Amino acid sequence: MSIENSFAESNQPILITQSIDMDRIIFDGKWTFITEWKPTSLTKISLDHKQIILRTAHFENFIYVLVDSIDDYTLDKGIDKATICFDGNNEKNNIADNNDFCFSSTLGNSNGISFQGGSVNALTGHFQKISNPDGFIAISDVSDENDRYTKIPHPSYEFKIPLDLLGRSDNYGFYLSVYDGSSNTFYSFPEEITRENLFKIPPPSQWGDILSPDKSLPELSLPILIFTVMFISVIIIQIKIPLFNFR
Repeated sequence: MSIENSFAESNQPILITQSIDMDRIIFDGKWTFITEWKPTSLTKISLDHKQIILRTAHFENFIYVLVDSIDDYTLDKGIDKATICFDGNNEKNNIADNNDFCFSSTLGNSNGISFQGGSVNALTGHFQKISNPDGFIAISDVSDENDRYTKIPHPSYEFKIPLDLLGRSDNYGFYLSVYDGSSNTFYSFPEEITRENLFKIPPPSQWGDILSPDKSLPELSLPILIFTVMFISVIIIQIKIPLFNFR
């Protein structure tokens, strides 16, 4: 299922949907084929005459995010950057704590960086760099002829975020920042957030929301699902046996 959420002012929640087609994603930092990210939720964010395309989905143990900076035609490799953040408990705290996570990807770089709140360093917004979790991917490249929105080369960023790190919820705090190196400008969701530099992340109290409208997130992992089915089956069998003996 694909959900479209288009708005000029970035003050609405980002929507996310479940998609079983996420195993078709080729993580190379761009649209590899024209239908690659089609089975995901679409959000068009208009920021100061710039448009950013955000595609989001979840499947099994991961959240998938594509950030497509379709109006940035100056390719500043190693400088242009996208950062996405999740508040695991959506507490909207004024100081980031240990259930707040951010992930960054720089144009032309195949190795993303992970950050966690709870640091005493106010200069970084109380975030500190951590080891990338298992299964995490953040990669960026130049998107071109296979992009659904423009064939003009521009930066795009692909993320694969493990749910075991964030915790499972149908409503996270969410923040997006896209940095255009040529203009030294940040474009953010929510729009009213002002980011001072590449190092300081705004507090979760200023972030927006990303939510699953159909409550398909959180998903049950396969081991939990198998255990649940077996548990229910045992209960049904125990109920049926006394009834059978009574007859």
